[in-house]
Amino acid sequence: MNSRAGFWAKGLANVLGLLMTTCGACMAQSVTISAHAAQSFVDSMGINVHLEYRVPNAYSYPNHPSINSRLAELGILHIRDEINNTSSSFVNEIQTLYRNYGITLCGTIEGGGDYPPAGTKLKASAVVSMIARLEPAIDAVEEPNEMDGNRKDLYNGVGFPQGTINESTDLWNIVKGNSAISYLPVVMFSFANASNATKISATSYMWPNAKYGNLHAYQGGGVCDNGWCKPGGADALTDWYFQFYQNVAANDIPWMTEMGYHNITKYQGADQTGVSPRASGIYLPEAYCQAINMGCRRAYAYELIDEHPDPGLTNTQQHYGILNNDGSPKPAYTALKNLISLMKEPRQRRYTPDSLTVTFTGAPSTMEYLLLQKSNGMHYLLLWNDVSVYQPSTDSSAGKDLYPSKVPVTLNFANNHTFTVYAPNDSSGVNLTTAYTLSTKSNSIKINLPAQLLILKIR
Repeated sequence: MNSRAGFWAKGLANVLGLLMTTCGACMAQSVTISAHAAQSFVDSMGINVHLEYRVPNAYSYPNHPSINSRLAELGILHIRDEINNTSSSFVNEIQTLYRNYGITLCGTIEGGGDYPPAGTKLKASAVVSMIARLEPAIDAVEEPNEMDGNRKDLYNGVGFPQGTINESTDLWNIVKGNSAISYLPVVMFSFANASNATKISATSYMWPNAKYGNLHAYQGGGVCDNGWCKPGGADALTDWYFQFYQNVAANDIPWMTEMGYHNITKYQGADQTGVSPRASGIYLPEAYCQAINMGCRRAYAYELIDEHPDPGLTNTQQHYGILNNDGSPKPAYTALKNLISLMKEPRQRRYTPDSLTVTFTGAPSTMEYLLLQKSNGMHYLLLWNDVSVYQPSTDSSAGKDLYPSKVPVTLNFANNHTFTVYAPNDSSGVNLTTAYTLSTKSNSIKINLPAQLLILKIR
């Protein structure tokens, strides 16, 4: 199988596997699930920040200590930001995050009005200098951001799509042509609209082999996988984003450098649909789970904090944060902090995760799962019912939270185990809960499956 086809085949196989092994009409169905290393799951999680912005906002220099504290508390290991303005305060902040908390940066060469200025060309000396100042805190370089959008960017006088191709080619050659920084992965440019990938593929351009693809896969207010949608209606992630990218990205390892939800629940017309803070707190942890299920190397939620106050709810851009503008946590922040705390390990040990055979009885077709394993051999089965917990607003009706009924599901295992259940979205947080346990036996547990993430520890 060639490398380009390999990634898409793997993603489709993962989705089909999930569909085939969750059958509400079946009395019982057995499935063998391959585990991911728990720390590799934590390592797949990232979040967008705007520490580089030159205009004052919630990330600006006086707020660095509070931003650092919130990132450390969250436990996330990767951030994404532009690196066009490598001022001393920005560089110092990135190096502080790396030195104190082990947080590394995916640095984006923005293009357009940042660097290089519209109509000009990348200079190798400038690019190498920007990247070198951020070592060793930088772990990847990302190509131009959404140059198919409304910015009408020109690269050396050429617009999208050829200008984007030219810039990405130049950046690739600069990074890979310099021995000091050539070790860094280069992530493909992103699209504002996935369908514009056809304009790139129409030029017969193909992203080089053995590199990293890129998706900006916003969920548009919909549920986890099935809610990753195209304009005009919901479609599975594979049927929209992956479908277009497969003709451009010639590799097996995609990155998802933007995804997420904003919290303006008023109808936004052609703009992305918002959901309540409660709903994004439920959906976002599931989205990270589904991203690794789909083969994504890393997924970055957009974003850490609401950048500016917007009490009138007029600007969706100001409401994507998992922190409010004053730094207080939204439900998504708390749920992700709990999830990471439960799954992280003090240090990564070398081991090969195994698999677990589970027989599900009563599972709905909308049930999803992810199996993780820690270095001590302990398994953690992450389960959720992937259904809507929010009805988005329309031009004639207000949005509202939904509370789907729980579904009794029995899990049987070949061997005897002890079971512990955690619910990261609940007030129990990182402590065990019995709220969803209906009964247990030596080799089985019956749970009341909710429309939110449960973690079943199996030992």
